[in-house]
Amino acid sequence: MSFYKMLIAVILAAGRGTRLSQITKDIPKRLVNIGNKTLIERHIEILLQNSIKHIYVVVGYKADKVIRKVSKYSDLITYVMNNEYATTENIYSLYLTRNFVAGKEFILLNGDTVFEECIIEELAKKVGINVAPIDTNYYDLEELKIRKEGKFVAEILPKDAPREISDGSTIGIFKFSSEGSKIFFKEIEKCIEEGNQKQWFEFALNRILPRLKMEILDIHGFRWIEIDTMEDLERARRIFR
Repeated sequence: MSFYKMLIAVILAAGRGTRLSQITKDIPKRLVNIGNKTLIERHIEILLQNSIKHIYVVVGYKADKVIRKVSKYSDLITYVMNNEYATTENIYSLYLTRNFVAGKEFILLNGDTVFEECIIEELAKKVGINVAPIDTNYYDLEELKIRKEGKFVAEILPKDAPREISDGSTIGIFKFSSEGSKIFFKEIEKCIEEGNQKQWFEFALNRILPRLKMEILDIHGFRWIEIDTMEDLERARRIFR
């Protein structure tokens, strides 16, 4: 069996997207249209085009609408329900996948980023390696920053970290080796036991970076945008028409 057939993915799609409330009062953010496809359809199709044959989708807010929209892919998807989506953050959504994913090589997508397919294509080639796609020439107050040491991520910095100490921005996508996955989920479980359900998953990742080698994949020049606001959505629709 080839590596690609063994690689799996997790899409975090439980949240509402409150800053898009004029749209998300009726649908989850992952169902906004970019061109003629929703965000989650774009993600699933890009993953499938890169031979990633099983996808875990964490749903919560208006989960029935998400499941109905991607029902044609249901043979390839396992849905994981986060009933606490209104009072937790994505670290808890990822925690809920632990029995399926912990210890397995996987790609993690925080499902509100639109990106070029080649980013996933490059990640899928990185067999047995922990990888973070980073735009090393982008600074914006909406994205988490990173500090690097050589070719590795040394620290994930807050969104408002000063530009002079930032070596680039994350895009909410990471790839973990099987060993990295084991270490990551162990830390996530520890975070949840400590009562950190309202943190982002990067909170747990930051705590293990001193012992987890995570290579930087520089995606500067590739098209991507994280959708947080109506302005982001309009820009994404222009870029990915």
